[in-house]
Amino acid sequence: MTDTNRAFVFYAITLALALGIAMSASIIGEASTVVTMFTPAIAALIMLTIVAPEGGIRTAASLLCLNRAGLKAWPVAVAAPTAIHLAGFAMLALTGLATFAAPQMTGSPAIAVAKITVGLFIGTSFALAEEVGWRGYMLPRLLSLGVWPAMLIVGFLHGVWHLPLMLTTDYYHSAGNPLLVVPLFLATLTLVGTFYGFLRLWSKSVWPVAIAHAAANMAWDVMSDITQTKSALVTEYVGGESGLIVIAGLLIFSAIIYLKWDFNKSDRA
Repeated sequence: MTDTNRAFVFYAITLALALGIAMSASIIGEASTVVTMFTPAIAALIMLTIVAPEGGIRTAASLLCLNRAGLKAWPVAVAAPTAIHLAGFAMLALTGLATFAAPQMTGSPAIAVAKITVGLFIGTSFALAEEVGWRGYMLPRLLSLGVWPAMLIVGFLHGVWHLPLMLTTDYYHSAGNPLLVVPLFLATLTLVGTFYGFLRLWSKSVWPVAIAHAAANMAWDVMSDITQTKSALVTEYVGGESGLIVIAGLLIFSAIIYLKWDFNKSDRA
């Protein structure tokens, strides 16, 4: 089985698991979103132990890029998603589409920092369940198609994987017209695939990708908590996690990566 075939068999398993969870959402309830997050890791484990084994546990950890911390990419992993979401909500405020309400501080600044750190750690643990599959297993096995095609394909398919839950339940992006929400969401995930792919290949580790994924989720949650908009649709279409402003920010990051990063140096490791 070629690497490309492995990648698409992995995806078929992951999508099938996501479809199964979506069909069982009436029983699982709101936990469906959390359970779905683990399907890429489960699919990668199935590939490496049953469908297409590539060595023992130590080899598997290496193949999934879990054996390197990739510390040099951690600052970028945290700063970039935070900057995009901060800029998005700032633009909403400047245009009068949203107002900010300062968060109520309880306890010392040290406690606040500790809470953020713990939140990022927990978020990274959950995000790792996704990224060990997308950027740990699938991306390296598509590099024969070219670095940029591989990053974009994984990003797009990552977005499609969300659709069963998004289109059949009220647990994820239920506000707005699906004819608008779905294209915006797929565009966002496709573009974020270039950023996550860059982190993975630059650092040769999946950990910075999981951190970036968690940082994006946390930044979105924090900004949502301290922001009031005149309409939920403003957030969904314009300033939300897959709104036009975030898409514009990701386009800028993608352009910077394309112009500055020597992707010819990237390899499977």
